[in-house]
Amino acid sequence: MSMQAERSYKPVGKVDPNTVESFAPPQKATFLDRISHPKMYVPLIGLVFLSIAPLMVNQYYQNILNSIVLFAIAGVSWNIFGGYARQISLGHAIFFGIGAYTSTLLLINFGISPWIGMFIGGIFSVLVGYVMGLSLMRLRGHYFAISTIVFSQVLLLVFTKYRQFTGGAEGLSVPFADSFWMLQFSNKLPYFYIFLAFLIGILLLVRKIENSRLGYYMIAMGQDDQAAKAVGINIPRVKHIALAISAFTMSIVGTLYAQYMYFIEPMAVFHIPLSVEFAMISIIGGLGTVMGPVIGAIIMKPFIEIAISITNFLGFESVGGINYFLYGIILVIVVIVLPNGLIRPITKGYNKLLSVLPGGKSK
Repeated sequence: MSMQAERSYKPVGKVDPNTVESFAPPQKATFLDRISHPKMYVPLIGLVFLSIAPLMVNQYYQNILNSIVLFAIAGVSWNIFGGYARQISLGHAIFFGIGAYTSTLLLINFGISPWIGMFIGGIFSVLVGYVMGLSLMRLRGHYFAISTIVFSQVLLLVFTKYRQFTGGAEGLSVPFADSFWMLQFSNKLPYFYIFLAFLIGILLLVRKIENSRLGYYMIAMGQDDQAAKAVGINIPRVKHIALAISAFTMSIVGTLYAQYMYFIEPMAVFHIPLSVEFAMISIIGGLGTVMGPVIGAIIMKPFIEIAISITNFLGFESVGGINYFLYGIILVIVVIVLPNGLIRPITKGYNKLLSVLPGGKSK
């Protein structure tokens, strides 16, 4: 009976093909579909343009481009601890200097490649950061920020006094060898691509952290550490991990700086204004964001360079610290007008641009 009914069954009416299609599983986007979206091809075009930009300018502008990328790496490194975890540090030059001196001393005394020395310096920086954390992690706000300055000044005095090991105030010249293994080149162009590779690498690292449980803990702690503690987040542990990552990456920047300049001295790598500059780049660009420090470096470094050139032209070349004075003015303006940094309006404008480009109006 049931078999006969089943055989005699016929659908009533016509089947709407649109209805059938709506129940079909969604097709996976092809590579061509992905690459045709502005979110993909605009960054790729930007990366290509950035890669060829140094080839189109003279050495002066190459140095500016190198400085932008190097300080962008430093800003991103600082932002891991100072932005996401909201632990405002004014002593991050400690790790910058440790990286610079460790790799340089290993190269001078033992002939060890800076590629190896940068990771040894990173380990030393993590250890120093751990000791610093044990001493300062209970402090909060401006008390913590001021205390980090003390650590920076202690290392400045140590590296200045023990000249038999560090070269003292006279500094150390990095022995030159035109070799990739020694991270030294006869011209500054190769440094740009090495710096750019490190910048892309640390941006991917920060993006990974941001989307991880650690990133969630850091952001929660930065917004309200008492509330984060109440829901079971181990605040001291999260602070130590954030500082360790930030210290390690900042140490690498110090090594890159030493090899780029061929010379280091304590006042250049442990000085307070250097730590302040790292912080200003991140704050002006946008705290606790992946691209904020990059935007800060892209805007601030050329602006400061132009401002210094103008002041020199006007006869004020003897006035020291003009760059930090300008950083302060810009910081005050940004904090008042754009408390979340420059990244908000820039991101908004970027998204509008994507929406009007071909392929930008996605479903």
